[in-house]
Amino acid sequence: MRFVAFLFSLLLIFSNSWASPAYKEKLLPDFATTVLDRHGNVIGYFYKKHFRLYASFDEIPQNLIWAVISAEDARFYEHKGIDPVGLLRAAVRDITSGRIVQGGSTITQQLAKLIFLSPQRTFSRKLREIGIAKELENNLSKNEILELYLNYVYLGSGAYGVKAAARVLFGKDLKDLSLTECALIAGLIRGPEYYNPFKHPERALRRRNWVLKQMYKNGYITKTIYLNAINQPLGVLPKPERPRTAGYELDFVRFMAKKILPAEELYTGGLTIRTTIDEDIQNFAQKVLSSYAEKYSKEHNLSDLQCAGMAMTRLGEVLFVVGGTDYKETKLNRAFQILRPIGSTAKPITYLSAFEKGISPYDYVENTPVELPMEYAGKENSEHEEDKYWRPENYSHHYTDYMEVKNGLTYSVNLATIHLAMKIPSKVRQNFRKFEFTKGDFNLSYVLGSFPANLYRILRAFSAIENGGVLYRPFVIKEILDKHNQLIYRGGPSFKKVADRKDIAILRTILQDVVRKGTARRISYLANEFDVAGKTGTTNGWRDAYFTGFTTSFVMSVWFGRDSYKTLWKGADGGRLSSPPWAEIAKRLCSVYGCGKFLPSYEEVVRNYYPLPSLPIKTEIDMYVKGNTLSVEDFGILSTLN
Repeated sequence: MRFVAFLFSLLLIFSNSWASPAYKEKLLPDFATTVLDRHGNVIGYFYKKHFRLYASFDEIPQNLIWAVISAEDARFYEHKGIDPVGLLRAAVRDITSGRIVQGGSTITQQLAKLIFLSPQRTFSRKLREIGIAKELENNLSKNEILELYLNYVYLGSGAYGVKAAARVLFGKDLKDLSLTECALIAGLIRGPEYYNPFKHPERALRRRNWVLKQMYKNGYITKTIYLNAINQPLGVLPKPERPRTAGYELDFVRFMAKKILPAEELYTGGLTIRTTIDEDIQNFAQKVLSSYAEKYSKEHNLSDLQCAGMAMTRLGEVLFVVGGTDYKETKLNRAFQILRPIGSTAKPITYLSAFEKGISPYDYVENTPVELPMEYAGKENSEHEEDKYWRPENYSHHYTDYMEVKNGLTYSVNLATIHLAMKIPSKVRQNFRKFEFTKGDFNLSYVLGSFPANLYRILRAFSAIENGGVLYRPFVIKEILDKHNQLIYRGGPSFKKVADRKDIAILRTILQDVVRKGTARRISYLANEFDVAGKTGTTNGWRDAYFTGFTTSFVMSVWFGRDSYKTLWKGADGGRLSSPPWAEIAKRLCSVYGCGKFLPSYEEVVRNYYPLPSLPIKTEIDMYVKGNTLSVEDFGILSTLN
């Protein structure tokens, strides 16, 4: 019997070669889009109403086809859409009862009802069903009818179609289903709720075994296989696997996908989106950042503390996106959906501008208080005398006549940075635009990070420091395939050169010093394992705490702050709050992607790239440099915007 059915199905495939693929396409329902991580693991789905995954006929297991035919329509490959024997048997029972009791429907008739008709049982609807079934048989091959049917049927627990059922019931891909699992799915068609294996496991088991018996009777399985199969447990999951439709990384993928696709296609097209996300790293980063947020909240009695984190490879591939402490509690994605001041995270732009102008890291820059009209800080002048002037401060309130340029960045000194920027304002403004922090707007407070940005923009800018002056824009979508696995979009690196490699190398060495002995020295231990560079950032009133750093493999930024924009606590800076969790995640990233030594090396850059200072004889200004009397601790966090 099985061999005859196989030969007959082959005959039908070739004899129905005239069937129109376009006709079948028009009949297909809406399908969910599947989102995969960089390793091919499913991380979620996008869909509107029904969870349905497209399965082509070729990917449906043969055991499932045999099980469905045995359970629903044993003569499927023999009739032309209507089974006279089955209809006669059903008609006798219906006439006896005076109403439609047994439909006698073939698979083709059931498909007609699923696509075009209501479930109401009436004689007139039955006649329409028969007419539509004949039309389907005239326009589709048997295998196309089966494909449509197995994609339409509801199988309980929110699963529409056999591919969705495999995922919901067993947590498996369709191709991985066993014989008994195929039989269970086939048995659910007749009564998806009545035979629901999670609610009625005994009924489901009896129904499954009945399907196996029919498969044996029809010659699809041997007696030995049948007897072994009926003794197997149901094998379903402890509870239905609910399709994951949202999360911080999924929201970012959705946001980016809508820039490429119409929203309707994204939710109904049955697409496959292959992303750059590493879901293992995603989960690890979420756990680390959430645990630190919980720790800080308990220590300082905060109820609205939030965290965010984002990392990408040196080519711009986004590896994880953490937008808050718990997606179930807060959907706002603080990694890219909000804009907040970034504090001293912005300072490297000023120092790079200085190096491009020929200023040496060994040169001296003023570190004295300034009093400037409010317009220099981008604010309107006030009628109140105390608000007419902008008076930025150093964190420690220590000031010196001069300090070395490199120390201004290593220890994040506000006044030194402002004095440096005042020497080259046009160049600084130009670089803020080139690094895509701003679109050309600029005032002096920008060098202290007063402008709003987010982790996405920070990573984009810092990628140029990691990549020798080439800025890479973060991307998360590698490929989009249609439901037939045809490529419709390919994503990749987008980059531009924004600075000279030599100047970037000088800047990078100072950012290495930030980690070794500066404001991020709490994670200096990492330098014993691999090269790392970065910059802390803290905004006025200790409202935001950042650390952004990079290795030879990735760029990563971490943030802590309160949704109320209130002070975290006095002394809550990026070095204390954000660098420790950054380091934990960095170690995991390096264990997976590998981290090495920067080229050229720190020593080579200092030896060959640093320009000679304009005042090479240091003793000439020793009498003015009060900073020499300060300890390293005094320079540790010398910034209100550290």
